[in-house]
Amino acid sequence: MTHDHDGPPGVPISEVLSDLRIPPLPEATTASDVFAFVKLREPDGGIGWAVRVTPDLDDEEVLGLLVGYVEHLKQEAASSWNSTDPTRPAS
Repeated sequence: MTHDHDGPPGVPISEVLSDLRIPPLPEATTASDVFAFVKLREPDGGIGWAVRVTPDLDDEEVLGLLVGYVEHLKQEAASSWNSTDPTRPAS
């Protein structure tokens, strides 16, 4: 995995991710920073990952984003469990 937090000056995100599509941002909002995991297809056919962070996001903010998203994923997974699943924790 590559992490280029302190690398050379950036390029517009559309130049790097031009062929990818994501859901739009909420109406009347403006993007100010980004933290992205990018899945890569390596020249040898392998799969790799890159992390890209805009300069104004500090490490504590990125960590908070990661922790928050992990908790969100846990809640999504837990809510999809079948209520008759014997391994499901009691609420």
